[in-house]
Amino acid sequence: MNIILANIKAPYSTETAIAIGIMAFVAGFIIKAGVVLVQRKRILRLEDEMLANHSRILALEKKVAEARKDKNHPSNAEFTPKRPAELKVS
Repeated sequence: MNIILANIKAPYSTETAIAIGIMAFVAGFIIKAGVVLVQRKRILRLEDEMLANHSRILALEKKVAEARKDKNHPSNAEFTPKRPAELKVS
């Protein structure tokens, strides 16, 4: 039985197996590098979108603050005393 198994050879050589292994590694590396590149581009696009939205929010907050400042400014509103003035006679 051992003699029969010793005479059986693999249909490929060791060099072929090594070459196939290296090619599989290179193919996997190229595919993974492509996936990482696509994800990196997507992340950069999302970061740009977030910065644009943040700057828009800041501009809107600035407009709201200016509107509140103008609304509360004494020259723009009628002066109404909080309590009636008291006259002191001396």
